[in-house]
Amino acid sequence: MDRDTALQNYKEAVSERISAFRNRMEEHILEQAEGLETLVKEAMKLLGSQMEKQEKEYVCFMYFSMLRTDLLNRNYRIHLHGLNVGWYMDDEPAEVYVDAKELFTPFDELWNDLIQANRGYGASVNDYDIHNILFDELTVIDSMVCQILRYRLRDWEKKGIFEPVVRSPYWILKWGEYRDQSEILLQTDRVEKDPGYWRTELSKAARKPEKMVFSYWYKGVYENRIIKDLDMRFITFEDSTIQNVVFQNCNMEGSRFPGSRLVRCSFEGCNLWGADFRESTFEQTSFAGAELTAAVFPAKSVPFLEISAEQLQVIRLDREEEA
Repeated sequence: MDRDTALQNYKEAVSERISAFRNRMEEHILEQAEGLETLVKEAMKLLGSQMEKQEKEYVCFMYFSMLRTDLLNRNYRIHLHGLNVGWYMDDEPAEVYVDAKELFTPFDELWNDLIQANRGYGASVNDYDIHNILFDELTVIDSMVCQILRYRLRDWEKKGIFEPVVRSPYWILKWGEYRDQSEILLQTDRVEKDPGYWRTELSKAARKPEKMVFSYWYKGVYENRIIKDLDMRFITFEDSTIQNVVFQNCNMEGSRFPGSRLVRCSFEGCNLWGADFRESTFEQTSFAGAELTAAVFPAKSVPFLEISAEQLQVIRLDREEEA
């Protein structure tokens, strides 16, 4: 049997194991949600200490990644890389590692399964081939982790997760491949912008749909707009006023509105899955026709919002202000 045929047969033989692994890994990561948050918190303490040793003034780019050189040695740890505004031109980046062995337990089991499944293929299937299969699964794991951490970390300020690290007003946290494919977990941009910048960015989004994804709007007044069909996932309006704005059929999954005031706004047809309105106030604002699964609202405001009985079944109520 030639190598190409043997490798194809091997991949077909292990496909069910890989499918089972993905299901198990998803369950495992959900079970590890609190542990993932703890991992981030521990990493920030280490990074803060390392910055003090290096006398590093601040960071604005932070990257979590699993280094493939570690993986080849089955050394399950996460690398955290902190850089200043120079990004990869930063000549003194701060770097730390945190143990992640428990997170990768199903992955390690898959590795053993792939080695066992290779019996009978001889030299036609080698360690290099198995490593490539495993590397492909890393992107799947990264995506799962990002989905969990985006929601676990959105209370970062209240929980003090990043307090040990000196950050610039604009900073970003990513997870993924080192200097390669990665996903945003958090982005904060506490710099006030000229009102015209909002209109300019909305115009650009018509040509570049990703323009508003993870965008951050701070202490501004955003008004008198009809916004249709835009991708606005994980957008944040902080300490802002949004008035006379009609959002139609926009994807606003994971959006946040801390300290913001919504006046005469509507969200018809919008996806607001997991949106966070806990610290928001509302005046004549309608959520009729919006997807509100797992969206969080202040309990005292809900009776005054246009939310249907069906929507009430899927939203979450924050009663902190009543404590």
